[in-house]
Formats: sequence, C-alpha cells, structure tokens
Amino acid sequence: MHTREPPESHTLLSEREIGHLAPVSLRHPPGTYGLTPASMVCVRALSQNQWLFGGRGIDWGCGTGCLAIVAAKIPGVRSVIGLDLSWSDVEAAKENAVLNGVAKDTTFLHADSYRALTLLGQEALQRVKGNIDFVVSNPSGSEGDDGFSLRRAVLAGCCEFLRDGGVVGLQISIQYGRRRIDRTLRELTGLTYQRVIATTPWVPFDLRREDLRGLLDSYVTVEQQGGLTYSFGDPRNEGQTYMSARSALDLFNSAGTSPLTKWQVHLFSFCR
Repeated sequence: MHTREPPESHTLLSEREIGHLAPVSLRHPPGTYGLTPASMVCVRALSQNQWLFGGRGIDWGCGTGCLAIVAAKIPGVRSVIGLDLSWSDVEAAKENAVLNGVAKDTTFLHADSYRALTLLGQEALQRVKGNIDFVVSNPSGSEGDDGFSLRRAVLAGCCEFLRDGGVVGLQISIQYGRRRIDRTLRELTGLTYQRVIATTPWVPFDLRREDLRGLLDSYVTVEQQGGLTYSFGDPRNEGQTYMSARSALDLFNSAGTSPLTKWQVHLFSFCR
C-alpha cells in the first residue's frame, strides 16, 4: 500500500511576534518540527533585545534557520553562521534564508557542534575564530545524562569564537536551575552569567509527550544517583513552590498532572 509522506508545514512570524523584523516565513520539511514554545521565546529574546546582538553571529543547532534568519534581520547584524548536524535541516535553512531575503547575510554549515563536517565549512569557521560578536542557541534536552550536556557544549565551544565583549543568548528551561548553570561556568574561563532576557509564563512540561517523559525519567535517575536536583513549578499552586523531578513524576503517575516549567533565554558575556 502506498503511504503518503507527511506534508510540509509552514510558519509565519508576524509583527505581533517580532515587531518591525516581520514578516519571517519559514518552511518546515516533512519530519521536522515547527516552532515550539522554546523556539518562540528565543525569537522574542532577539526581537526585544536587538541592541545586544550586532556584528557577526553564530546560531548553534540552527535547525531550519529560524533564529539565524531573525537575527540577520536585526539592523546591526552583519552576518550569521548557522550550524547543524542534520544535513536536511541545513538545506532547508538555506532555502528559508532565500525565502526571507537574507541569503547574502547567512551561511549554513553541516557541523557537529562547532566542528564543521566539510572542508569549506572548516575554512569558514577558522576565519571567524575570535571575531564572533554573539552566539544564539535553542538546544534540545540531551539524552543519557542530566539533559544539560548540549548546553554545556554551546558554552564551552563558544569561547574559541567570541571576541572580547561578545554575548551568548542560550535557551535554558527553568527546571535545570541556577546551580547547574553556575557549576558549568566554574569549569570555563571568560564567561559570566548576566540575566534572563526572555521568559514564558509557567507552562506544562507535558509528560504525555514521549520525549519529555523520557527526559523526566533521566532527571529522576540523576537525582537518585546524587546529582543536582531539578526545580519544576508545582501545578497544584500555580508554580508558587518548586518540586524535584522525583516529586514531579510521582504527581504525574498518581494524578496525571504534568509539572510546570518556564522556557527562558539566559544572557552570558565573554571576556578573554
């Protein structure tokens, strides 16, 4: 029997979402995600804090190009390099850049973290080492660890590329906690935590989703093994108190209620 491939989806970012940077039109190929709440809080971080982002930038884990394209439309931004491990996402990002009139201001490279996987890509990244003004990133939760390793990779690798005074806008949801951020920074040189520059309200960490349930299971394992605890908002009192991953899982198993989280973009600054 012939099965039809899922259709391509499409997102239009309007003036309501990104102000005078609008419109931004994004095509999402079959099998890829549209814009999640985490993506949208990153878009708002860029559009509402444009004075922080100028010159040359990197979009780490660019996917189909959303953040790189929005950043490239900021008047003070000269160019943005998008990096992604998925070749199909890189190709889609190039097409979206053309669609939005920023192809000459963006470059999309097939890369594993900050390591380009083609010779031309390696040469392009070599040319910008030490001269990048900003890095933006919306990583997913990593599997098989405490969920934070991709964010550690963003912060650790950016130091090779940023100039003095450069900044990082990194999406870190609230359940990871400041202690996990601070522990990461203690292992690095030059990065300083600044503040949260965009946040959502409390929203459910929807444990009906298989991927988020898998993350919570790994969080519980980390806590059981003596790792840092997690901090979810307690839905029984609208997030006014916090609960661990273990407590969040117990509540879901007993009442079917998901804990609460906030998707946030945190700002870091760099000085050699």
